[in-house]
Amino acid sequence: MSDEVRVTIEAVPRAGLTAQQLRQAVAEHPDALAALEVADPGRLAVAFAPGLGHDPGENAPFQATVFDPVGNRAVELRGTLDRPERAELRPSAHRPQPSREELAAAAQILRADPRFPAGQDVVVYRPMPPLADLENPDGTTVRRPTLGLYTPGEPTGLRHRIVAVDLVNRAVDWTPSGINVRMHHDCEHSVPEGIDALTDHGGPNQVRVRVQRGSTELWNLLVVRPRASAPQNPGVGGGVELRDVRYRGRLVLRQAHVPVLNVEYEEGTTFRDDAGFETRFNATGTDPVGWGWRLCDSPPRTILERPSTDAGNFQGVAFHHDGEQLRIVSELAAGWYRYASDWRLADNGDISPRFGFAATANPMTCMVHRHHAYWRLDFDIEGAGNDVVEQIDDTGSIIPEPVPIIRETSRKRLHPALYWQVRDKSSGRGYQIHPGEFDGTADAYGVSDLWFLRHHPRELDDGNPGPRDRAALNRFLNGESLDGTNVVIWYAGHYYHDQAHPQPHQGELIGPRLVLI
Repeated sequence: MSDEVRVTIEAVPRAGLTAQQLRQAVAEHPDALAALEVADPGRLAVAFAPGLGHDPGENAPFQATVFDPVGNRAVELRGTLDRPERAELRPSAHRPQPSREELAAAAQILRADPRFPAGQDVVVYRPMPPLADLENPDGTTVRRPTLGLYTPGEPTGLRHRIVAVDLVNRAVDWTPSGINVRMHHDCEHSVPEGIDALTDHGGPNQVRVRVQRGSTELWNLLVVRPRASAPQNPGVGGGVELRDVRYRGRLVLRQAHVPVLNVEYEEGTTFRDDAGFETRFNATGTDPVGWGWRLCDSPPRTILERPSTDAGNFQGVAFHHDGEQLRIVSELAAGWYRYASDWRLADNGDISPRFGFAATANPMTCMVHRHHAYWRLDFDIEGAGNDVVEQIDDTGSIIPEPVPIIRETSRKRLHPALYWQVRDKSSGRGYQIHPGEFDGTADAYGVSDLWFLRHHPRELDDGNPGPRDRAALNRFLNGESLDGTNVVIWYAGHYYHDQAHPQPHQGELIGPRLVLI
């Protein structure tokens, strides 16, 4: 039929330094190994370092954190892809999240400890916080990934324990300081998947996706899976990331992701969550480019649609077209939290960014808390530059007048504001940004609801400078012009979770609706 919808997926390489190239650059750098006080670059933790900018070429800038897990120290390299060994070197306080390999090694040490509980129902899982590093008297620190122990049959009722594991000295601290959780509680119902079940089997990091209806190409975009999403090096990912999004041949979004993801409890505990650790969910279909990418014949089901289990048959990014829109979805794990990273691209050009919140059995989430997700939307309507931002207020008029926003600023979703829009100054094309029904309004910890910024390649996240992991996007507000420039909009959604008094929307996805102009 002429209106038949076809979705095609093709693996494509990314511009940047592979882990091998980055490790070689460190070995050839005159100061890197000396700064870390290591002789063997093979012991360093490195990752893919993407080129920065809209169209990174051979000499594009990059930045990467090189980490020594033994000395628990890091340095940052800033240079160009063509000469990485000449990169500028800076000390870094960044401590990457524990890798899957570190967690597996820590679990092996834990199971060999004589205090490890007996029983077939014991689950070793990924808890919060992810690290419980220990400072030595001389000021050095020991890297210690944390592990959770779920023992539902424990006669004392201590169903959860969180331990810290020193991988270098192969030692387990059964009572690490600074772990602020109530171990006798058991919140949520689904038993967490163990560390061993979360093996990553590889597959490409990025694919090109095309949606065609008959002979018309509706969507053409790049999709980056969470494990490789920006901000990556340093950073904790941004969920499913979209890049170079074109609708009917026209560029609309250069980049879209969730680089900042926070949670705050009313009793004071806060976390900056990982948005790059993929976990299992259910998706049936074919894998046209290998592991981690699935074209589904029925809607994929994350923990939001199957709340009784943390298991699944797939890990990565799933696609499903329901006849009216393409859904792009993955499930993420940050400790016991489970997040649905979800995008909906409608055939009419509308875009619905979505994020969902759930958890496995844990000692924490039955306490009142609030999640804060911050989307970064790099609009390039008709190409980079020449965009304008406007606010549409409720003035009582049948046709309200847009109010230009000509300088960098932030806004809350408060009356009289109805919605915002970004348009190409010449063509008038663009998108309206309509708040989601359950997206809430920022409290003091959430800071704000929208930020309107001029594009800068390195402003991919807030750098997590604190305090208490609070979003620090205000540091980018320096009064730059937004009139006919390259515009980036940050949009925050705030999800309130009180398990004792659930709201009608709990378990639903939050996020705005981007309506094509």
